[in-house]
Amino acid sequence: MAGVAARATARAEQQLELRLKWLMFGRLAVAVVGILVALLSRPRDAASVPPYYVLLAACLFNLAYLVAARAGVRLRILAIVQIVLDVVLVGALVYISGIDRLFAIFFFANVIAAAMVLGFRMAVAMASLASILLAIISTVYFLAGHPDYELRLPFVDPELIGTHFSGLRFLLPFLFFFALALHLVALLSGRLTAEVHRVRILNDEILENMAGGVLAADHFGGIQFINSQAARLLGIRDPEGARGRQADAVLPRALAELVQRSLRGEDRVQQEVRLNGSLLGVAISRLLEAGGGPLRGVVVILNDQSLRMQMEEMTRRAERFKVLLEMSAGMAHEIRNPLASIRGAAQELGTSTFAKDEDRQLLQVVIRESDRLDNIISEFLEYASDRPLERGLLDLSELLRETIAVLEARLDRQVEIFREISGPFLVAGEADKLKQVFLNLGLNAIEACSRDVKPGRIVVRCFPSRGPGSQAREGILVEVADDGCGVSGGDLPRVFDPFFTTKPQGTGMGLAIARKIVLAHGGEISMESLPGKGATVRVWLPSS
Repeated sequence: MAGVAARATARAEQQLELRLKWLMFGRLAVAVVGILVALLSRPRDAASVPPYYVLLAACLFNLAYLVAARAGVRLRILAIVQIVLDVVLVGALVYISGIDRLFAIFFFANVIAAAMVLGFRMAVAMASLASILLAIISTVYFLAGHPDYELRLPFVDPELIGTHFSGLRFLLPFLFFFALALHLVALLSGRLTAEVHRVRILNDEILENMAGGVLAADHFGGIQFINSQAARLLGIRDPEGARGRQADAVLPRALAELVQRSLRGEDRVQQEVRLNGSLLGVAISRLLEAGGGPLRGVVVILNDQSLRMQMEEMTRRAERFKVLLEMSAGMAHEIRNPLASIRGAAQELGTSTFAKDEDRQLLQVVIRESDRLDNIISEFLEYASDRPLERGLLDLSELLRETIAVLEARLDRQVEIFREISGPFLVAGEADKLKQVFLNLGLNAIEACSRDVKPGRIVVRCFPSRGPGSQAREGILVEVADDGCGVSGGDLPRVFDPFFTTKPQGTGMGLAIARKIVLAHGGEISMESLPGKGATVRVWLPSS
């Protein structure tokens, strides 16, 4: 979100900078034309200060604005100064040249410029300032032309005084309606500018937040718009700096050629292109004037097809895995039948009167290994099972207490279990499955502590905790910590893999089954360990 806000602020600054450039260009053009007209139309014997002095001052101000912008003055402050001084300069022109001249019309241009550059409030403020200036100028002209006052006006030709208003009956309505017109223009131009800005911002937000990349080029091939997703897909670090440049200079060669094909007349271009290690779906549409007129430009839509291909590959792998899993489960069932026969035959031979002691020992090995193999197959079938959970509301703290009671019955004198459980902590799940998870973790901890000579210590904690990830949910965290032999750094990433074990007689399915059960409950499981210092397994489950 912070990145989106920063890009929006940068775009607003760039738009304000562009509007100020147009304002300075317009001011310079008006001033130059005004100077030429004033030079050509001014009588030689006029006593007033020539209006082109004021227009020349406007040109000098324009130069000062440009220097200030290059010096790093904040654009909004610079814009306010420009608009205010423009109103003052127009007031000076009106004062010098006479109120009945056309320079008063420039007040409307000031109000419109304020609305376009700074918005409705500034437009109303400038309309009020212009009304006040015009009222002051009109009043002093009236007083200068009135026989009872004969106020002397500096820098003004005496012939202009007294030729404007015959009395207050004309002056007051003139000022009222002129001020009313200025404020109406401020209102209309402010509302229009606000609506244009709102539509532009809405369009920018829609295009900026699209899942696919979007860029537009004019009919000359110059880039006019590019959103952040398109910049990311194309490897463009400065999307704003790419605007106005030719597509051939900005875009990768393969995409630039497709844009040129569309500009040359190909109605619709659709193709997949591999760029920057990603497969992109490219769709280019031509934009024509209404009624099928001249070409205005082209719009390019980019979609990252890599994710779709990855999803398709994952789907194919899942299908193959499902088939392999079904076949493995079938084979496991078929293995168990002869295995049971082998075990039964070994038992019968062991009870025979003809069997020697050496034979009975070998038969016990066969029976023991048959049981071990049957246990591996049973755990594999449980891991491969896709039976849905029978969820119900349960108290996790009570389930942990029951599990610890079962574990304590299996403890030797060298291992002790400590509990830090309050509760109740309600979760939605299948009690037998979750008890299987914590029983497996506890048995692993007991075995890890039993390998050491020193007395072992196991701590089971349970407390509320937010889940991992940016969209963290409320949940319950269970920690099973021991101070046993621990797991080496090379083995730690594989402890949840099926058939991986560090135990001499382990099957390697206990933690794999535990992970599957936890994930089925929408939770997370992880392990931290240091060799010789113990291990901590954390199980997070979402709250009900």
